[in-house]
Amino acid sequence: MSSFTGWRVLVNFLLPVPMILAFSLVLPLPRNVRKGVLLFTSKVLSFPILGGIKFAHFALILSGVPLLDSTLRTYKSAAEAVDHDLTPNQRIGVLARKWREERNFWIAAMAFTLWCLLTVLYAQVGKAMRTQDELDRLQAELDDIKGIKRPAAPKIGGMKVPGVEGVTKLLNMGKKEEDQASDAVNATQQAETELSPAGFGAGPTGAAARRRAAPAAAGAASMQ
Repeated sequence: MSSFTGWRVLVNFLLPVPMILAFSLVLPLPRNVRKGVLLFTSKVLSFPILGGIKFAHFALILSGVPLLDSTLRTYKSAAEAVDHDLTPNQRIGVLARKWREERNFWIAAMAFTLWCLLTVLYAQVGKAMRTQDELDRLQAELDDIKGIKRPAAPKIGGMKVPGVEGVTKLLNMGKKEEDQASDAVNATQQAETELSPAGFGAGPTGAAARRRAAPAAAGAASMQ
């Protein structure tokens, strides 16, 4: 009964936990989600059990001992020859014992392999994410030194949301258009003043004033 309970713990707990965690680490999830999965995996693997022993080491022991035991049992059962003088029921009983030992061996081997794979995969994924964060930090510093503009903000609801630089650029464009409109108004007023009888003289001076005022009036009209 104790052996059955031990195999039940191995199959129902020690086998699915590393399988789920390892599968979650290799999924192409967003970086923040992967960091959350990595943090949860770290909590599981480093959970203290007895005397400072981490859960990862405890799980390797729990899955390694059944693997060693089932390996010896499978080897012994495979070396036993089946007596042809046995009755069909006895023969089925002997073969069933061999198949059970082989099944237990593969279950224990899979559980032990998954825990080993999870510990190595956790270390490699954590190292890769730390390296990527460091590369992003260095790239941001390099962009600041070179004066390279940062990527534009993402689109929300199909509409691009401008960043700080985009807002500044829009404000500068509005100010430039405002200045152009003000210059056009001033040019129009100056042209009207020069074309009025009070501002016009007779003779060559008046003709020169009219020549100067004509392009200004035309430019003001085009600006409006």
